Amino acid sequence: MAAASLELAGISKRYPGVQALSEVSFECRPGEVHAVLGENGSGKSTLLGIASGSVAADEGRVAIMGEALTSADPMLARRLGLAAVYQDDSLVRELTVADNLILGAKDDHASLRGRQAWAQALIAQFDLGVAPDAMVGDLNPAQRQFLEIVKALATNPSVLLLDEPTSTLDHSGVEKLAGIVEQIVAGGAAVVYVSHRLPEILALADRVTILRDGVSRGTYVIDDRLSESDLVALMVGRPIEQEFPGEHEATSKRIALSVEGLVGPRFQGVSFQLSPGEILGFAGAEGNGQREVLRALGGLVEARGSVTCEGRSVAAGRPRDALNAGILSISADRAAESIFPPLGVGENITIQVLQQFAASGLISTRAEKSAANALVDELNIVAASLDQPVSGLSGGNQQKAVLARSFLLGARVMLIDEPTQGVDANARFDIYRAIRAKAGEGVAFIINSSDALELAGLCDRVLIFSRGHVIRELRGKDLTEESIVSSFLRSKEVAANGKNLARPGGGRLSLIGLGRLVSGNQRWTPLVFLALLVLAVGGYASAKTDVFLTSLNLRHILYAAAPLALVTMAQFTVLMVRGFDISVGSLMSLTVVVASFMIASEIGAAAILLGVALCLLVGLAVGVANGVLVRFVGINSVITTIATLSVVQGISLYLRPSPLGAISDDFMEILRTRVGFVPISLIVIVLSAIAADIWLYRTRSGLKTRAVGFREEAAKRNGAFMSTLSICAPISSPPSLPRWLDCSSLRRSASGIPSSGPVIR
Repeated sequence: MAAASLELAGISKRYPGVQALSEVSFECRPGEVHAVLGENGSGKSTLLGIASGSVAADEGRVAIMGEALTSADPMLARRLGLAAVYQDDSLVRELTVADNLILGAKDDHASLRGRQAWAQALIAQFDLGVAPDAMVGDLNPAQRQFLEIVKALATNPSVLLLDEPTSTLDHSGVEKLAGIVEQIVAGGAAVVYVSHRLPEILALADRVTILRDGVSRGTYVIDDRLSESDLVALMVGRPIEQEFPGEHEATSKRIALSVEGLVGPRFQGVSFQLSPGEILGFAGAEGNGQREVLRALGGLVEARGSVTCEGRSVAAGRPRDALNAGILSISADRAAESIFPPLGVGENITIQVLQQFAASGLISTRAEKSAANALVDELNIVAASLDQPVSGLSGGNQQKAVLARSFLLGARVMLIDEPTQGVDANARFDIYRAIRAKAGEGVAFIINSSDALELAGLCDRVLIFSRGHVIRELRGKDLTEESIVSSFLRSKEVAANGKNLARPGGGRLSLIGLGRLVSGNQRWTPLVFLALLVLAVGGYASAKTDVFLTSLNLRHILYAAAPLALVTMAQFTVLMVRGFDISVGSLMSLTVVVASFMIASEIGAAAILLGVALCLLVGLAVGVANGVLVRFVGINSVITTIATLSVVQGISLYLRPSPLGAISDDFMEILRTRVGFVPISLIVIVLSAIAADIWLYRTRSGLKTRAVGFREEAAKRNGAFMSTLSICAPISSPPSLPRWLDCSSLRRSASGIPSSGPVIR
């Protein structure tokens, strides 16, 4: 038997209040797809995080290709031959596609020169279909998922960890990924595959390890004797006889929601009606407009057309108007758009209906907690307490908390995008049961899902989308997983004859273009606006007085600008890590006070140098104090720097209670040295800023620094916390992929791989 490519022995990990893993041992062999299965919160993601080096284990040993992973270091794991695709991705959405690919590449590609061509060649090999200079935040979930996969495969891994890789993929995306996995293992790589979709596991995996409550419940060979029901029983500790609750037929002749001629981004001419208690599904290949229609109905995307909810007209593009009309939208992007991560479970449930618990402007905590506890019990939300931050819950429990909030709000029409994305078997059943129960009370639902069997089992009818058009409606006996999937395939033929989609707001194209110019990937755009503003102000001032443009006046303006330029550069470094420093003004005052003592009149050059060093140390001390309080104590940067402002200002007043003292004329003369009317000190500052900008945007270490500021966890997973200084070398060619991973010839389908079925039948 071949030695294991990945071996984890006796892995234990504890978080405050919970034992995530307890003495788990696991191995994956060359050429094997080894699945890891368990409920949300069973420890799967923690186990993969430890294997990838992004999470430190309390106990145990990790070996990759026979070599020990000696520390929690994603870069070390990558060098040993392991790459990971994370459930919540390791992408920095404020960076471009090319920047993210470079960030995940090995350190032998250090400079960013030629990154566009390098990234384009890599994208072409995997048929990703996105531009290298596209912002990752502008990609749809499926594109981000495949970008994460491409970033991992670019390192030619011997071990690949896939954590819920198909949670955002449609049928064709699942087939494409299945083909990639088959080619990887055919070349001898080992794949660890985590998914809640049991048909994928049974079709792809060779063995499966079951985790329950952080403990391994055994490893099983996948063969014809192992069924989905067997896996569910092993996973949850008991059999679940039925996945979808009993159907409820909507008999009301009233109209809960009427949509006529809806036109917007990626869709046009969408019309349908929805009855109270009816569950309507949206289906289609990713990017065909169904998600955009759902968001438009919730007021999250601008659109034109007629939308009425129980007879009340709803204005497009206004979420508040949709809510007031009784339409509530639940996004597929839970972390960004559905939950409030720092708030507790109870607060997340009640935040939209606090007025229900208020009397005379005061909230009754008892009434609020009573309502939240009732919904926690009804939906089986597993949480330590109502005060536990919702970000600490599993994906399934987060989704149930969002549903609980919507039920408490009392919406008449609910729009749910991917209701069970990343949710385990038990939580799926709870969500399905809750949706069907609310439908029985007369609440209408529209559900967009990439899971064809989910739509077939839960919905009363399904609309099939292609190129932004509704091309087919399925109901009754025609509503099956097979018919939905076949409609996807047929829709490609129909879409080929379709017309180009309308671009809403055609009369505002110039404003849209201007918005893209401002918010796009052109870093010089703000400079253009600032330059125009300076010219406008300068022109106005020069028109009012002839003195403004004299060399003497310009020289003094530049003298005054020099310290402000330094402060701006310093503040920029704080903003890069999403902080804000209010103490900077008082720090400037303290520096001047210290200089009045240490760089006083009539002292020698050596004393001046010592005084300058002490002034710099004062700034360093204040910066370190702010950093420690923000980073390690956890105090908000605004609160911290307000407190620091008071302390530093007090020290300044103590040292100089009255405006006395003078700074050395020799030192000031150095600062006043100029070329023409431009001070040399300002020239040095500008050159330093240019050099820093080149480092920040043209080197790999600068890219890592920006990644840390934008998204620390993603930067950590990409090894950006490790060596940030490296020798710059151009990226001249795409990484050479092995022949067995030539994805340009990937077959379009994987026989026997189901689209994305639910976890149980």
